[in-house]
Amino acid sequence: MITDHIPTAFSMLIEEFDRTLNAVNKEGAQAFAEKNYDLVTALTAEARRIDEFQSRIVALEDEWASSGVRKEDKTKKGTWKKSEPTTPVAFHASCLQVASKYLHQEFVKQTRSSYISKDLETALVCAISREHDNGTSRFFWFAFHPYQEEFLASKKRAYLLLGCGSPNVILLIPYSDFATLTKKLNKTEREDTYYSHIRIVSLDGKYDLKLEGRGNRVDVTKYLIPQK
Repeated sequence: MITDHIPTAFSMLIEEFDRTLNAVNKEGAQAFAEKNYDLVTALTAEARRIDEFQSRIVALEDEWASSGVRKEDKTKKGTWKKSEPTTPVAFHASCLQVASKYLHQEFVKQTRSSYISKDLETALVCAISREHDNGTSRFFWFAFHPYQEEFLASKKRAYLLLGCGSPNVILLIPYSDFATLTKKLNKTEREDTYYSHIRIVSLDGKYDLKLEGRGNRVDVTKYLIPQK
């Protein structure tokens, strides 16, 4: 269908804002360390402007997804009908709330996908995906970027949170476990960077992380946050 590319376009644009905001945050931290407070003030204003624009795009993405026009189904009579509204695309906040309670930590937002605990000891990257169905399997897909990997590697305690379809299915993977698998993920190269593909395949309550190569998978079910 001709509108299928729109969710991807939203995702790419939001991700670019996230990457830029991460770079501004790093520059601001360096300026603060050097006591260049005029630059800190300027960068703080720039970060706020980026975050506000990104929030507008996220709201538009959620509105598009919730409108039920992304996917249509054909009835038995051959006429087309709108699908029921899906789970909102942006459910980061709900996932973060579950993770915070589970880890007994309060987190502060750094970018749309990255968070730091209030004691500055724990890093968290939160990624979410709607459910995909290719006819042979149900799966969730996430992009994992170098700046996210760098952020997680900056703390001894760090987690990758994967929201699978809704806040009711959350994989919380310690980065110390996930880091050993990053080189085995499929990757897409860009002109100036790359990103890794995280594909979680769901079958009968079991969740597998797909690795590079046909049939290569790792069972990650043990990382599910128990739901009460």
